[in-house]
Amino acid sequence: MEKAEQTILHDEGSVISIILPTRGRTDGALQDSIASLLDNATNPAKVEIMLGVDEDDKESVDWVNDKAADFVKKWGCACKAKIFQPLGYEQLNVYVNLLCHSSTGNWLFLWNDDALMQTKGWDEVVQSYDGQFKCLAPKDNHDHPFAIFPLIPADWFTLCDAWSINAQNDTWVSVIARMNGIFERIDIEILHDRADLTGGNDDQTFADRKYMEGNPQDPKDFNHPQMQQARMHHASKIDWFLKKMGVHNTPSPFEQFLSGDVNPFDDVNKHNPKGAGQFGSINKPQEEFPSNKPRLDDDTKITL
Repeated sequence: MEKAEQTILHDEGSVISIILPTRGRTDGALQDSIASLLDNATNPAKVEIMLGVDEDDKESVDWVNDKAADFVKKWGCACKAKIFQPLGYEQLNVYVNLLCHSSTGNWLFLWNDDALMQTKGWDEVVQSYDGQFKCLAPKDNHDHPFAIFPLIPADWFTLCDAWSINAQNDTWVSVIARMNGIFERIDIEILHDRADLTGGNDDQTFADRKYMEGNPQDPKDFNHPQMQQARMHHASKIDWFLKKMGVHNTPSPFEQFLSGDVNPFDDVNKHNPKGAGQFGSINKPQEEFPSNKPRLDDDTKITL
């Protein structure tokens, strides 16, 4: 599991923590991704980069040890790295949870090493929601009804003691937020430069990814009964907190969802998500998609 932590540079004033597991992309995509965040931030010193790398990924470990400090220095931001025993995509939530645990930000921002920030002053947009308990959903090139790059307040992680217990980290918090009426699309644009969307980053990291959704008999699947139960448990904690803080009254959005009076997912089928449940790059014809990785028609189908 977790092996070690290295603090590259630290700034006590960090308020937005970038949760960023990465593998095999430090020479190009990772640096471009981090630079897009920091170049477009009004105050990059208020951003904290949290990197998770595998111990067998020598390229990434060497970059963390030898180059990362110099890379982020010009922005004056905080940057930490955790070295893990390789867990793979099936346990991506473990990387995310441990990085969140070591973060210091008021907001936790789930990020990818193939994502590029497009919005100038994005950090000010996020900070305009300070004090609000919401799941913030930036816009992206997926047209997905959920947040591909969600932000949650650090109090959410503290309350639930986890971001997610499933590898589908983005869907996990999006579903919980919708059930509680705290999902909000915000005016931030992100380009997901992924092989099945843009043709970019068509590499081994892309080929190795695995969706933990579509086989509810698998205990690790998003829709396995134990996962459903755990998700509802997280949602009920959020509901309790929002009522205790006076944000919601009874009947709360979650209670109305449970009673069937409100369906927070009624707009899901109006979307046509790009790249949803797909494994193949747009650079390859359909028949070249790996046969052992079936394409799912739609990864927005969820069981609650």
